[in-house]
Amino acid sequence: MVDQMVTRPGATAPPRKLHLIYRLHITPRIRACLATEEYDELEGGGQEIGHVEWIDYRETADLPIFPPIGPALAALPTPIAPQTDAALPAVTDDNYVWV
Repeated sequence: MVDQMVTRPGATAPPRKLHLIYRLHITPRIRACLATEEYDELEGGGQEIGHVEWIDYRETADLPIFPPIGPALAALPTPIAPQTDAALPAVTDDNYVWV
């Protein structure tokens, strides 16, 4: 769970959001049955193809993931380790800059 209140470009006041994040372990056998591409519709009717890339959870610490959960994931000793505290640090203007 991540509490977020970050200033964004424009005149709108920063919204407060609560991100509920679910973690699950997908075995290689199940992963082999999942889609490897996603399709986003573009203005004008076209599609952009995105390629799904599976990475080891320990490699997420420095990825530009939002909310910034990479360091918490990478710190887990195993992919199925229990999480004793579900609250991650709040995301604020003091520790995050909206791009």
